[in-house]
Amino acid sequence: MSSRIELRVEDVLGLVFAGALVAAVGIGAAASRLASMDEAWWDMSFIVAPMAALLFAGSVRFAFRPRSGGTGNLAELGALGTIVRDWLPFLVFLTSYESFRLASWSAVLGADRDAALLAIDTALFGLSPAIWIQRFASPALTDAMSVLYFLHLVLPPILATSLYRHDRRTFREFLLAVLVAGALGSAGYVLVPATGPGIAFPGAFDGPLAGRFSRHVLDVVDAARAPRDAFPSLHVGISTIVLIYAYRRSRLAFALALPLVLGNWVSTLYLRYHYFIDVVAGWAVAAASSAVARGLLALEARLRARAAPRLPA
Repeated sequence: MSSRIELRVEDVLGLVFAGALVAAVGIGAAASRLASMDEAWWDMSFIVAPMAALLFAGSVRFAFRPRSGGTGNLAELGALGTIVRDWLPFLVFLTSYESFRLASWSAVLGADRDAALLAIDTALFGLSPAIWIQRFASPALTDAMSVLYFLHLVLPPILATSLYRHDRRTFREFLLAVLVAGALGSAGYVLVPATGPGIAFPGAFDGPLAGRFSRHVLDVVDAARAPRDAFPSLHVGISTIVLIYAYRRSRLAFALALPLVLGNWVSTLYLRYHYFIDVVAGWAVAAASSAVARGLLALEARLRARAAPRLPA
């Protein structure tokens, strides 16, 4: 059994992505602020929870399976290591997103662009959909929308776990698309910093949204949100990637995901987190990310085939 670990395309992209953010915000400032961000790290469950579940299942099989000798035991331990190897690079996505909570970014980001984003919405529709949709507000709908908004952190690990068990290559492509989306979204946050209509233009709304439990749900979400993460909407981007790969998984998976993802898109406007142009940008990020992920894996396969030793005829 070879001990050589092959470098994967997601490793390279993740290291470049993280390195770029560290260079932008500064190592010292990041280290000093991360220590006070304990309340934000719960959303690491995006990757950690399914990875931990798979490791637990593999450990149980290893513990109770009859021993087959040294080589067999090493192979089973290697399988557990492979689970970590497959999932770990994608923690970069969440870690990098959380870095936008660092106070140091205030010295890097320019002026907020909320006025420009609202102007685009107004030019397209006469009134931003984020403002127009408030006519349908009700406590019951606000509660439903808060749950649908939260689903962008629930659906990806569920789909990723299903893909991991049935189609490893599509699993890699899915999470690579998520990683690419994170890189594109981070670029958007830097180039077009914006807080969203609810914060930037509270006077445009009749009053705060009311619900029986929505505030509790949104408080959890807000604890981990970057302060200027409006453009593009990664809520929309990630949920759209889920929809693309749910279709690849099966028609049933797509049918189950479709109403939830559609509700997630609407919730970003209803809850006043995003302008409609943010939603469009999220769709564009999802399309670009899935295409780039597929292309990168194809390129990796070609490079490995070219580097593989040729057997004599």
